[in-house]
Amino acid sequence: MRRRHFMMGVGALLGCAAGGYAIGATLARPREAWRDDLARGGCLTADNPYLRVAARNPDTLSYQGTHILTYGAFRELAGHYKRDTGHDFIVFGGGCDDGITAVRQRGVHLGGLCCPLEGSRAAGLRGLLVARDIKAVVAHPDMAVGDIGLDELTALARGRISRWSELGGDDRPVALVYREHCPDFFEPVRDLLFRNRPDWSPRGLSVDTDQQLVDTVSRFASGVGVVSWVFARPLVEAGRLKVLAIDGVAPSNETILAGRYPLVGPLNVVTDRWRPELMEPFMDYLYSPTGQAVTAASLVPVSAQEAGYRPGLMTV
Repeated sequence: MRRRHFMMGVGALLGCAAGGYAIGATLARPREAWRDDLARGGCLTADNPYLRVAARNPDTLSYQGTHILTYGAFRELAGHYKRDTGHDFIVFGGGCDDGITAVRQRGVHLGGLCCPLEGSRAAGLRGLLVARDIKAVVAHPDMAVGDIGLDELTALARGRISRWSELGGDDRPVALVYREHCPDFFEPVRDLLFRNRPDWSPRGLSVDTDQQLVDTVSRFASGVGVVSWVFARPLVEAGRLKVLAIDGVAPSNETILAGRYPLVGPLNVVTDRWRPELMEPFMDYLYSPTGQAVTAASLVPVSAQEAGYRPGLMTV
C-alpha cells in the first residue's frame, strides 16, 4: 500500500508537470502554483486562478481542455502559429470537464474534449473535430509478446487472462495498469472493450493520469496498459516501452485512416460563441498543410471538409 501511494504521488507530480500551459510568447508560472495544483489533487481545475489570464485577454485566442490536444498538437502549434501569422494562441492543459466549464464561464474561447460530444456535458456548445487520438497497447520492452488479438485484449482488461503465457509469452502474471478515462462520458475505447462499462480487472492497478500509466508500465516487466500515443511515444522512442500490434496491425496514421486499427478516439474543440476574427485564422492554419503536419507528429489530422469547417459560414 505504501509503495502504491508513493508511486501515485510521483505520478501526480509528473502529471501536473504536464498540465501547464504555453503561449506564442512564454508565460511564466510561479513555483508555488504547482503546490496548489497538488493540493487540489489534479493538474488544472475549472476554478484555477490561471484561467483568469485568458479572461483578461479576451482578444487573444485561448484554449483549455484535454491534455492530449495540449501536448499532442496545440502547444507546438501555438509556436508555429505565432511565427507564421504573428497571432498569439494561449494553450492551457487540463481535462475535458475543465474545457467545458472554462468555455461556459467564458474564461477561454475553445475547450478541448478527447471523447465524442454526444454523451458529454458539452450539450448546447458548437463543436469541431480537429484530430484523432491513437490509443496504443503498451508493455514493458522485455515482454516477449508483440501482438494481441482484440478479443484477447478485452479478456486481459477484464482480468480473464491473468498470465502472459496465455498469450504466448513468459509464465508470469499480467500487471494491468489502467486509467478510468472520462468515466461519466461515452468513451470509445472503453465502449469497444466493455460496451462503455467500467469493467476493468479487479486485479489491475488504477492510476489517475496517462503519465502515471506509462511510467508505471515501464517499471514492471509484466506491465501492460492502453494509453494515448501522445504519452506513449516518448517512452517508446527511448526504449522504455514497446507497442503491441492488435490482430497483426500496428497503430499508425495510415492504419487508422484505412480503418484497420481499432483503438482510436476523436479530439474535438467546443465553443459557446463563434468569433470569426479570432477563430477563423487559427482554424484555417490548423487545417492547412502546415498545421496538419504539426498535428500528424503524434495525432491523426483531419481535413476541414471532414470536420465540417467552412470559413465565413461558421455561426453559434
